[in-house]
Amino acid sequence: MTRTAKSTSFILFALFFATTLSFVDRSLLNILVRPIRAEVGIDDLQFSLLQGASFAIAYSVAAFPAAYLSDRYGPRRIMIAAVAFWSVMTLAFGLAESFSMLIITRIGLAVGEAGLSPSSIAMVRQTLRPDRQSFGVSILALGAYVGGGLSMLAGGPALAMLEANPSALPFGFTPWRALFAACAIIGIIALPLMMALPEADVSTKKTGATMRHFFIAMNERRGAALCYLSAYVGAMGLSWATKAWMPAIFVRSFGWDEVRTGVAYGTVYLIGGVIGALSAGRLTGLLTRRGVSCATVVVVRGAVALMSLAVLAAVAAPNGEIALAFLTLSLLAAGAILALGAFGFQEMFSPEFSARAVAIYLIAPGALGGAIGPSAVPLLQGLMGPGASTGAALGLFSAIVCVWALLWFGLFLKFQRPFASSLMPVAEGAGMTPVQGKTIAAKANDD
Repeated sequence: MTRTAKSTSFILFALFFATTLSFVDRSLLNILVRPIRAEVGIDDLQFSLLQGASFAIAYSVAAFPAAYLSDRYGPRRIMIAAVAFWSVMTLAFGLAESFSMLIITRIGLAVGEAGLSPSSIAMVRQTLRPDRQSFGVSILALGAYVGGGLSMLAGGPALAMLEANPSALPFGFTPWRALFAACAIIGIIALPLMMALPEADVSTKKTGATMRHFFIAMNERRGAALCYLSAYVGAMGLSWATKAWMPAIFVRSFGWDEVRTGVAYGTVYLIGGVIGALSAGRLTGLLTRRGVSCATVVVVRGAVALMSLAVLAAVAAPNGEIALAFLTLSLLAAGAILALGAFGFQEMFSPEFSARAVAIYLIAPGALGGAIGPSAVPLLQGLMGPGASTGAALGLFSAIVCVWALLWFGLFLKFQRPFASSLMPVAEGAGMTPVQGKTIAAKANDD
């Protein structure tokens, strides 16, 4: 392996590790519904605000300033600060004594983690050649599923073990608080990895890609961008809702306890997400090399349909084992959707806008999808009447999302395919992607 290849592998490993850690910290909450509700005294709707709106909105609002700083000064510095800050907020969440303090510290966690995704994707785009970038981003997406899976696999059994021996906990921690404190300590491991990442090239920081240039580019692609983001609001909303409420459905509808739920859900979350993310990156790269226009959306559109149908089948299953099989399919599809979402959007823009494009993507699907998804389930359950189950509400939401997302992706293809086709000859002649071909042409015109 060449030195360059080794350097690229280290960069991907470091970013993967940080992504995994961030998703452990944010996802651990989902297996701790019972003890947190009991100790703090909150209901399902309040808990859904911790899972969804408080995190998603703060994450999305903070992402754009962090992305601008990443484009301007390089992603390494932003990621170092991000890891340190969210680790402190994870500890603070575990120390919170009231619902308001849980909300505040959850917002702090989101602000810290908002610096990671735009910066890490920008670094991948600087490091890998164009036909390998979707695979590189899919490696980062693995961190979401490894982290989420580990939080369930380890969280359920660890909670049971600590609840069986509460006297062994230091500082008067209750079991769920000790788990958040442990996650905060692990954050220390990621800091040296972030510090070892390379600085951005000086040329990247001095491209003249001002905010004005970025918003001009956004305006040029406004039709396609609106359709893409609208579709992803629904897709990510369903992903958030499934992740937030399927563990509770296994407990409430199928009679599983937290340990069994955590181990089973964590396993399929990890396996399904990893396979989905890797497969999506490989398939998109293959379709791109074969000249398929808008390959990213072609793959994502199929994944949305699969996820929606699999969630419907899971909540309608007669027992937990069958539900788990369908849930695996839905998580495989969700892995593909998550892996390609930010990459597909920033792909519409030139490289100097990568981090800011990712941040715009995070604002819409992140804020709206993340806020709507978890809260839509208890709200729909209330509208369906007193006899409605959480599973029925999730199934209804899944059907709504499927129609919504497929409609918007269809409109996106009408906007984007003529644009991509018009740029393809220029790009192919230079060995570039269509967007890169447009960037070179634009710079030539400016000169």
